Amino acid sequence: MDTNQTIIVSGPTAAGKTSYAINLCKKINGEIISADSRQVYKYLDIGTNKDGILDGNIRKTDGINQYLTDIINPDEKYTVKKFEQTATELESKIIKTGKVPVIVGGTGLYIKAFLYGLDELPDSNEQIRNEIQNDITSKGLDYVYKQLEKVDKEAAIKNKGNTQRIIRALEVYRITSKTMTELLNKKKPKNKKFKHIVLLKDRQILYDIINKRCEKMINSGMIEETEKVLKMGYAKNCYGLTGVGYKHIVQFLDNKITKQQLIEQFSKDTRNYAKRQITWFKNQPDITIVNIDDKERL
Repeated sequence: MDTNQTIIVSGPTAAGKTSYAINLCKKINGEIISADSRQVYKYLDIGTNKDGILDGNIRKTDGINQYLTDIINPDEKYTVKKFEQTATELESKIIKTGKVPVIVGGTGLYIKAFLYGLDELPDSNEQIRNEIQNDITSKGLDYVYKQLEKVDKEAAIKNKGNTQRIIRALEVYRITSKTMTELLNKKKPKNKKFKHIVLLKDRQILYDIINKRCEKMINSGMIEETEKVLKMGYAKNCYGLTGVGYKHIVQFLDNKITKQQLIEQFSKDTRNYAKRQITWFKNQPDITIVNIDDKERL
């Protein structure tokens, strides 16, 4: 593998991206930049499947530095644009130290923005955002989802189940009269050398891993982790707790679902998310697909 380039390791949740990247970093003297929109949150470790130990503001796994985890509070927002800027800065710093940047994660928009740039998205419009939020309160999320589906079906499908991203995509359309899909549809790479590896597993094997992982998370402290964050004063609907798993735990804590229903819904939504990730990454340009079930090696 050419070490004079940035490496991207992407793919669906539970495909083994971090493990693969750690082994790769040991071989090529690399450092990891996390491209995971959930691992940016402090205090939320179990449900975002963070590896290693946090040392200051850098997570270390098997001696490999991993940047851009644990950087914001659960009630803070971290944008695609912010990721693009910060990851690009870190890439330059890592290269200057003589090491290889390895971007690792399953957040497709983060990786796409890093590789191909990001059209300027409008700042949030409080009035429009409040109108959308009021529609959710009075008419339900499904109503707002269908509104988005009418104008930007791709963004709707991609973000199904993610309330904040549905709101943002509809907000962007109402502000600009352009869809989020249009604004993010750049394909020409920025001026950088890179290799983009997409890890894939047999679908049924992946789903079995997801089911076991979700149940293990719930039984290994994820409920208590959520309770701790709520006791710290963060709202039930703060950004960090709207992700898959945590939002289900909030429902469980409010006695709206049983523990068994929690595990089942968490697993189902995670499988659906993985399915969307697979579709997304397989359709990206400039990729090398690695089927890890075939024991393909670096």
